[in-house]
Amino acid sequence: MKEAMQSLIKKFKAIGVTGSAMVTELLRFRVLDQILQTSPEVRQWGITGDKLYELAQQSTVEVFGELPYDQVAFESVYGPSFAVEVMDFITETGYVEGIAAGEQWRLPFKDIIEFHKNSEGIILFANIEEYAALAEEILQAIPSERLLLYTSSETCYNLFKQLYPLAPVIDEWPEDVIFDHIVAASTGLFRAPVEIMQELANRVGNITELGTAHYFIPISAIQDQVGMNRMAVQYMLLQPRLESIREWAPLGTYEFVYTNRSVKKVALEIREVMGETWRSTPFIALPHEVLASMDTFSMVQYALSLCGIEPAMKAQLPTLGEDGFTSKDPKVPLYVQKVFNAFEATRLELERQGTEVQLKLVDHEGRKAGETLDEDSYAELMEQSKVAEEDTAYWMFTNPEAAYIWYTYFRSLQGEQVLTKLAQMVLTPEALLQLMGSVRRQIIKEEPLTELATRFEKARAARKAALAKADADWQAEIEAIAKEIVPNPTESD
Repeated sequence: MKEAMQSLIKKFKAIGVTGSAMVTELLRFRVLDQILQTSPEVRQWGITGDKLYELAQQSTVEVFGELPYDQVAFESVYGPSFAVEVMDFITETGYVEGIAAGEQWRLPFKDIIEFHKNSEGIILFANIEEYAALAEEILQAIPSERLLLYTSSETCYNLFKQLYPLAPVIDEWPEDVIFDHIVAASTGLFRAPVEIMQELANRVGNITELGTAHYFIPISAIQDQVGMNRMAVQYMLLQPRLESIREWAPLGTYEFVYTNRSVKKVALEIREVMGETWRSTPFIALPHEVLASMDTFSMVQYALSLCGIEPAMKAQLPTLGEDGFTSKDPKVPLYVQKVFNAFEATRLELERQGTEVQLKLVDHEGRKAGETLDEDSYAELMEQSKVAEEDTAYWMFTNPEAAYIWYTYFRSLQGEQVLTKLAQMVLTPEALLQLMGSVRRQIIKEEPLTELATRFEKARAARKAALAKADADWQAEIEAIAKEIVPNPTESD
């Protein structure tokens, strides 16, 4: 957590404001600031602390409730609060659920926003709760009369109405309305992947003849290609206006781009985020029908097949991404990562030198599974910055058997080939973790799985015992040396 955020939390606690009440006060201050910005007198002459407090009592109580502090306390938090972005605060603390700052979308959205500055017609930005921090940028770049911001989150809808009272925010996606352009993005964090796929598939035809659409779909939804999700994926792939599909790494998302004309082949690529820009790994374009006829559509599976590797392809087989989560995953809010890291787990850590990838299994100490966090423990956890500072890239598993299985797979001949090829497609460990997450494995039968788990647990227990014995022997030797060098004190001493 950033220093300014930690400092502000301490200031709020000092005046008795905690939890979601802090978010309420941050919103109050933003609205109050907007009132001040519209006052010519204040802009010219400024305002005193007592007048500002009085204005807050007069203009914000109806929406945000009574001020829970006096003027002195108000002045202690009002100024410092503007060093913190409200959406970032919500995302990092989790005090208000169902809203994400969505800073990871800034790079993919950059070109889209630039394009729509000069486009024509009405643009629907859907699932705005997933990229709430970009809303202000969108509102500043594009005239509000050309915009609709859709959110399925009641919390986000109310928050936006408070922050941006003139913004065109809706809480239902009009089913029969045809838009000129649609932009939708989701990480799958707040809604089930099958719901996302069905909604987007149903709306893919709701653009005008000259319209465009950008759908950012979570990898979890693409990986889940059974039942209705399978039909939704095939339907979206068969649309003749589907121009390109991009897998953004390590953002955990696929981008489906629909243009204003029919295209014969779909451009396919992996885009890896590299700081303020991205690099592309393109693949051979394919007709819509070929993409839809794949046993399981996956950029990673297709890329590996081009390299002569035929990994498991059936949609019913589990992916690595179903069994664990990655470090510094941009689609998982920091407060969720902190909670995960507070509990015991098994890590599959990754290090790479060029295309050479090294893996190792590491026990992660923490709270026992099933143990609950009280309010004080949660607040203390949120103030820590340990997760953000870690340099090691890893997969984390709450089930150690899953970690054993995947370690064994990637240590096999085929698994090592897969890792090498994936390392050739992306440069950063975080992006490589994402590509690994799309790899599928055969289901292991119960008997060999039990044998595998037993052998791993036995080896792990032996390692712990050996380490404990080595520590004890070392300490005993140090004590023996100390007794030989330093004489025992006598009574005369």
